[in-house]
Amino acid sequence: MREYEDSDADIREYAKQVSDAIKNASHLVVYTGAGVSTSAKIPDYRGPQGAWSVRDYGTQQTGNKKQLDEASPTYTHYALTELAKRGYLKFLISTNLDGLHLRSGFPTDIISEMHGNCYKEICYACDKIYLRSFNVLKTRSDRWTHLTGRFCTECGAELKDTIAHFTENIYKKEYESSEKHARKADIALILGTSMFVQPAASLPYKTLDLEGGKIFLVNLQRTPIDHLCTKIYSETDKLMKLVMQNLGIEVFDTSYDLRDLLEERERALAAEENRKQKWKLISYVALVGVLVGTAGLGYLKYKKSN
Repeated sequence: MREYEDSDADIREYAKQVSDAIKNASHLVVYTGAGVSTSAKIPDYRGPQGAWSVRDYGTQQTGNKKQLDEASPTYTHYALTELAKRGYLKFLISTNLDGLHLRSGFPTDIISEMHGNCYKEICYACDKIYLRSFNVLKTRSDRWTHLTGRFCTECGAELKDTIAHFTENIYKKEYESSEKHARKADIALILGTSMFVQPAASLPYKTLDLEGGKIFLVNLQRTPIDHLCTKIYSETDKLMKLVMQNLGIEVFDTSYDLRDLLEERERALAAEENRKQKWKLISYVALVGVLVGTAGLGYLKYKKSN
């Protein structure tokens, strides 16, 4: 899919419009797609190096592309987290699987990862959620059962990944929360998506049902809703840096990574489990020793009495 880019002057003007809209919004909802992660060297889907473009046109991906485990949150991820912390951003709807929003510290209670998260698994028996530092799909035996090989620490049921494959239904709670906030959004900011994948692509339309509702769409390719919104041809990081400057938010944490905390927790849990197993072994050996010793004494008494 061909890419376009507005002039620097136009992008600066659009950034001012976006920042003014954010300041005045009563319920800002942001929608994100693969384009917010391309600066993390994760390929998108419909760009020149995108997965679908490579498949459909037989081209080859070039450049320094990264696997999910190698990627880190981008400026846009951190900027959205900061906007949420300051109360500007009320809800985030993402179709990305890479987990970078949560890794940047985004609040878990105001995000819907509609297509799932490769670093999250869930117990569908009691709804307990587990965030991991590792890609849970790597231990999955079958994509259609979604079983990851681990078990819930609360109820013992088998854990499953959260990925919604094509032809599969989206997790009901994710869609319901997304639709609820989409209906309330007077400002919709769409970042890095071609607006083709349903049902996520239909949600921003609900903003236009509100009086004064407005959509800003930031993407390098054309989309089916360009005529209904303020379309900005720009890389998301480039625009968001200008938006944050206009809001007077230029200094904020862009180094936090939830994965570091998850790895530390997993190491601690593994160490505790090893300690428990060690003491179980010691206890078992001690018990065997007592039993053997008791049996030996009993045998000696028997021999003496006979």
